[in-house]
Amino acid sequence: MSERQTYAQGDGESLYEKYMLHHPADIRGCLKQLVEKHCVLLVHAAGTENAVSVALGVGATSLWIDVPRDAALTEQLLAADRLRFESSIDRITVRFATGAARMGTHEGLPALEVPVPVKVMHLQRREYVRREPPGTVSCILPVDADSGTRRTVRATIADIGGGGLAVLTSDDASIEVATGDVYPGVVLELPEQEPMTVTLRVQHAQRIDQRGRRVWRAGCSFVDLTVQDQARLLRYVMQLDRMHMAKMRDD
Repeated sequence: MSERQTYAQGDGESLYEKYMLHHPADIRGCLKQLVEKHCVLLVHAAGTENAVSVALGVGATSLWIDVPRDAALTEQLLAADRLRFESSIDRITVRFATGAARMGTHEGLPALEVPVPVKVMHLQRREYVRREPPGTVSCILPVDADSGTRRTVRATIADIGGGGLAVLTSDDASIEVATGDVYPGVVLELPEQEPMTVTLRVQHAQRIDQRGRRVWRAGCSFVDLTVQDQARLLRYVMQLDRMHMAKMRDD
């Protein structure tokens, strides 16, 4: 069974569930990026070929797309009870399904209007873009000291994404971090959220100089995240994405 068939039949409920956006603000934010970046949309209904369109606008409850050039295919889309969409934003795959379309207008021009989807798959081949959190965001990291004892230290999250994060430790010379180390019980203290306990696997680590101090920088991947924790992380990363885009526009 192909990836497309799996998604079409199960609508992402199992294999793709951890990549789904469910929060309305996150969904509208993703759709607005499709509009702002003039991303090509592939529109499909059962028994039809893919139609090519673009997203024109997003409202509180509706998404407007350009009317496909093929009139016969447009009629088939209008007759369908359910439509499926696929696009990409900066190499991130975006997929979603909506209810029936109706012919309408957007800014005075003909457009197809569909309901805003209740969920959107937002999947990047190498998990997600990592973003640097504003200010200081910390985690509590259990580490092994030179003496062989296990203790916890507070580390700074240098960047974070849906697949992992990078941490900066203190300049404590007794801390040792090595590639392949696994750290269960790491507590993430993300802004405006309850603490989240995860397991990290170190993918690479090195000592670096930071403001006159020797600290560890470790790039880590998440291990066996629950669907709930994946959704919380994705919402946070999407929030960082929106802040990043807003900063770029201001600059």
